[in-house]
Amino acid sequence: MLKELTKNEWLSLLNIPENRVPTILILRGTRNLRVNYAKHSTFFTNIYEVGSPNGIFEDVLIGDYKNISVGYASVYGDAMASEITHLFGVLGTSLVIQTGCCGALNNSIQAGDIVCATSAYCGEGASQYYLPQKREISASLDLIEQVTPSRVASVEIHKGPIWTTSALLAEGKAEIQRWSHQGYIAVDMETATTFAVAEYFGMQRLSLLFVFDNPSKGEHILLSDVEKQSRRENGEQAVIDTTFAIIENYENGNR
Repeated sequence: MLKELTKNEWLSLLNIPENRVPTILILRGTRNLRVNYAKHSTFFTNIYEVGSPNGIFEDVLIGDYKNISVGYASVYGDAMASEITHLFGVLGTSLVIQTGCCGALNNSIQAGDIVCATSAYCGEGASQYYLPQKREISASLDLIEQVTPSRVASVEIHKGPIWTTSALLAEGKAEIQRWSHQGYIAVDMETATTFAVAEYFGMQRLSLLFVFDNPSKGEHILLSDVEKQSRRENGEQAVIDTTFAIIENYENGNR
């Protein structure tokens, strides 16, 4: 069965040369899979598109960033995040960085700010199949410490625990208030899953998210204005810049 597939079996099934297995994996949480795949493709050279005969894997690549081998995948929700992290975990990738957007749960956090998750609560469904005894999974401390104001220019950084859900439209006022009162500073749809699978395979892990809106203020994804959109774009660029800076530092530290 799929759980028992080995590294060599996955390499054969996906036609991936063994020398192309990346050290680092970036996941971009998004419903707009193809748009973000195309956007991130521009950061890499020597791109190898990862697919499969039956189309299970799409919007996944392995490419070079400044001579560093990096995997990238657009994912939406816990199922996709678990599958891609599992695949690269089996292949031997040692670091995964979850990126994307989140909803803030603290009144002091604005659209466009950066959330660096110190841990993620497993409010989704996939993490239980990897770490059934854990309800909250931590990020790698040494990576958290590398996320500093100088790395993200003028964008404000917030470090703290977040909640991961798998049902975006089921977020109501009661849920938002409960998560906030429990001390969670943001909510997303992938981080707990990515962290759980990463821990299962012994991978280092980090989550850097830009704030799309603040549900605790009554805001939601269907509301928009020009100023917020500008802040979101700046926040996403800060996430991208910080992610690649950490990748360079990680690679240099492992040489």
